[in-house]
Amino acid sequence: MQEHAIRIAVLEEQIRGMREQQKSHNFATQERFDELDEKVDQLIAVMNRGKGAYAASLALAGIIGAVMVRLLSLMAELIHRN
Repeated sequence: MQEHAIRIAVLEEQIRGMREQQKSHNFATQERFDELDEKVDQLIAVMNRGKGAYAASLALAGIIGAVMVRLLSLMAELIHRN
């Protein structure tokens, strides 16, 4: 009977230790997820800025291309008139 009581006490102590390990692991994991959320938000912000710069460069390239085509068209008209 006393042997069973000792075994029960040992098992209860082991369970308490495992619960403490679980709590500390849970806390560490939650901190990692919180840090990960911050990093994802930062990455999305950088990507959004990159998209704006890309769109602006495309618009600028389109404008430059349109001006060049118009200039070439005018030059071609002048050459064909003479």
